[in-house]
Amino acid sequence: MAYPRGKGCKIADEFSRWDMTAVGASAAEDYRYGFNTFGYITEIDPFDQNSIPQKRTALGRFAHENCAYAPVEQGKPVVFYMGDDARGEYIYKFVSKAMWSNSDIGGGLKAGDKYLNDGTLYVAVFNEDGSGEWKALVHGQNGLDAFNSVLPFNGQDEVLVFARAAADAAGATKMDRPEWVSVSPMTGDVYVTLTNNKYRGVRDDQPVSASNPRSYQSSGKALGNDNGHIIRWAEAGGDHAATSFEWDIYLFGAPSDLSAENLSQLNDNNDFSSPDGLYFDPRGVLWIQTDDGAYTDTSSCMLLAALPGKVSDGTMTTTSAGQSTRVGTSASNDNIKRFFVGPEGCEVTGITMAPDFKTLFINIQHPGNTWGAVTGGSIPRSATVMITREDGDVILAESFDTADSTT
Repeated sequence: MAYPRGKGCKIADEFSRWDMTAVGASAAEDYRYGFNTFGYITEIDPFDQNSIPQKRTALGRFAHENCAYAPVEQGKPVVFYMGDDARGEYIYKFVSKAMWSNSDIGGGLKAGDKYLNDGTLYVAVFNEDGSGEWKALVHGQNGLDAFNSVLPFNGQDEVLVFARAAADAAGATKMDRPEWVSVSPMTGDVYVTLTNNKYRGVRDDQPVSASNPRSYQSSGKALGNDNGHIIRWAEAGGDHAATSFEWDIYLFGAPSDLSAENLSQLNDNNDFSSPDGLYFDPRGVLWIQTDDGAYTDTSSCMLLAALPGKVSDGTMTTTSAGQSTRVGTSASNDNIKRFFVGPEGCEVTGITMAPDFKTLFINIQHPGNTWGAVTGGSIPRSATVMITREDGDVILAESFDTADSTT
C-alpha cells in the first residue's frame, strides 16, 4: 500500500515515494509525478559546505551522461552541450540568455543562477549532407504547443519536463546512445561519443543514416551498432551559440580485423569498442575511455590518447549497410594510441589531469575479478587510479611511440 505524502509512518513514506500509483484525491497527496523530479543537471559548490545543490531545470529533463561547456568569452553567451544516454535519443545544447562576464569567475552557485536558469535549450538535427541545425525547444516553436497531436505542450515547463517528447516533435536526429561531450580547446570542434545501439537498422524508427551509418553483425550478435563511434561538429562561424553546423564522424570503433567495419583503419595498437568517457586536456590531447561489451574477449576496457585534426579533414566512405558518410582522417600510431588497459570486467570512466600535466586521474568502475580487493578479501572494489611517469616528467611529453614505456 502507498501512503500519501505526509501521512503514515516515516519509513513507509520513504518507500511509497517510489510508487507512481494515483492513490490520493490529487497529485498533492501521492507520488504519481515523482519521476519528473529526476533527470536533471544538478550543480553543487564544493567550496561551500553549507550550500544547497541546485537543479538546473532549464537544461531539460533526460538521461544526462555529462555536461560540457564551450570556452567562455567576455560578452558572449555561455554554451553547454549534453548527451542523452539511451538508444535512439538526442544531443542537446543550452545557450544562456546572460552574456558572460569575467567578474563572475569563482562566483559559485550565484553565477550558476545567472547563466543556467534562463536561456534556450536546443536539440540537434544531423542532415545527410554533413550539415546540421539546432532546433529550439521553446514553447510555441517547432510544434511545441497545446495543439501538438502526440503530446500537447501547455507551457515551457512541460517542454523541459518532457524534453525527449519535445525533441521528437522538433524532428531531431535519433543517435546511438550519446554519452560524453568534450570541446577541443584548439579548434572549438565539439566531440560526442555514441557508445553503441543494438536497435540501429533494426527498429523502423532508427534506420541507418549518415550520422549513425552502421548496422552489422559482429561476434555472432544480431544486427546493430555494437562498437559505436565518435561524432563531431564545427559550429557556423566558430560561434558556439550558432544554430547551424558542419559535422563528420571522427572515429569508428571496431576490432582491427573486422575489415568491413574498420572504417577508421585501426590497428592492433589502437583498436577499441564502445567509446564512452571523453576529455580534452588543455593541450588539445583527446582522451577516450571505453565501456565495452562487444570486444572484451580480446581486450578489457581501455583509455586511448588521440591527437585529432578537425571537422572535414577526412573523406567520404560507405558502410557495409550501404550508407554513405563522412569520416575523419584515418587512425595511426601517430595520432591515436592505446594508453591504458583496465582490469577484467571494468569500465574506465571519469578523468582529469593535474595542472602540470604530470598526473592523470581515472576511475575503474565495477571490476569483475578481485582487482582492488582489500588484503585477504575477494570482493572487487572500484577505485581512482593515479598515473605518473617513472621519471616524473609530463605525461605524453614525447611521441606516442614512447608513451607506453614511460608511464
